Amino acid sequence: MKDAARKTALVTGGGRDIGRGIAEELGRQGYHVIIHANQSRDGAEEASRKIERVGAVASVVQADLATPEGPTKLVDDVIQILAKRTLDVLVLNAAATFAVPVGSREAGSIEVMTRVNLISPVVITNGLQHHMSDGASILALSVAATRSVFSPDFAFFASTKSAMETMVRGWARALGPRRIRVNAVSPGVVAVNFRAKLLQDEEFRAELHGDTALGRAGRVDDVVSVIRFLVSAESGWITGQVVEASGGWRL
Repeated sequence: MKDAARKTALVTGGGRDIGRGIAEELGRQGYHVIIHANQSRDGAEEASRKIERVGAVASVVQADLATPEGPTKLVDDVIQILAKRTLDVLVLNAAATFAVPVGSREAGSIEVMTRVNLISPVVITNGLQHHMSDGASILALSVAATRSVFSPDFAFFASTKSAMETMVRGWARALGPRRIRVNAVSPGVVAVNFRAKLLQDEEFRAELHGDTALGRAGRVDDVVSVIRFLVSAESGWITGQVVEASGGWRL
């Protein structure tokens, strides 16, 4: 993508799974990719080396978004890396996922999900919007479980993503005068992290495939290809939208 030359992208949670796939794809497109990670720092460093092998530039920043100071630290580090350049793509991918069964009295997981999935994206976007180029693109990762219940135990996780979808529409309206497009991508069940373990169960896998129009679980590339389109000039008339990439899960 020639128009990516000398442009910069930030991917939060870019050290593993979908986030790493997005970071590496943006590197292939020629972006200087700033890869955020916390516990997946090693994966972010590996992605950085892979990006540099294709001739692009990558930087790695570490911040714990579950802490009050983490998002602000990330913003400050990114501004320093930009060195008066602008940010052209912001991918809000980092997420915390915990099961919280109805009746649970454990509040720690709820607090972490609130900070990582909702508060941090707001702080990061607010802190970086004035450093973004006119015509930039913001992408937030949501989840198809905002539309249909995946499991009652993950209802709070899904609710944080529902809130982000609302923020996406608000940001799209607020940043429209600067031609900054803001969208969300809502994957179905992708075979990564805890979902990959679930898919090892034959009964769960059969039920998922039966509930999905295209008859299979998702792959990282299924999501990355949507992101690739939404940051490109070809999607220049799309903003404030939630694009579901679920293979037709529970239509």
